[in-house]
Amino acid sequence: MTKTVFIEREIEIPEDVKVTLNGKIITVEGPKGKLTKDFRRFDETYISLEGSKMKFSAYNLNRRKKAKILSAVGLFNNMIEGTKKGFTYKSKIVFSHFPITVEPDNKKREVIIKNLYGGRKLLKAKIVGDDTKVTVDKEDVITTGIDKEAVGQTVANMQEICRLRGKRKKDPEVFMDGVWVFEKE
Repeated sequence: MTKTVFIEREIEIPEDVKVTLNGKIITVEGPKGKLTKDFRRFDETYISLEGSKMKFSAYNLNRRKKAKILSAVGLFNNMIEGTKKGFTYKSKIVFSHFPITVEPDNKKREVIIKNLYGGRKLLKAKIVGDDTKVTVDKEDVITTGIDKEAVGQTVANMQEICRLRGKRKKDPEVFMDGVWVFEKE
């Protein structure tokens, strides 16, 4: 087994996207908006901005260091894609007997799910991120935003609230009610 000593990844920055690097804090500004992320947790990764290219490199690699640098490259690519096109996750409201009501409140930054399994308790899922928006179109819940992590976490919060618990946990084929993702764009 050979050991990798050095790894470097170059990412071409599109013309309609502006990138600034301040230490290890990267700001990407595109047609859809502006994203800032802190890359200080990638401590052994060297990040540099050279013209229209962003370089990520690392020395003396093991599996963990290699995974960290490739994760940083993926995060940066998601920032560029988000500021250019944005991300959209579509979820379906599924119920068999008791109709579920989903009401997003973008001002309070929460999604309220009512009548899950006929329960009277209001279930609240947090909307993560400042630019993440949740809308309901008949039986679809559409979550959009420029930050892929925030959009994905918002959808995960809704799914976690609808997870089977208690006596329903024993029979997941019968109890399928909830808000479940069916498409990612």
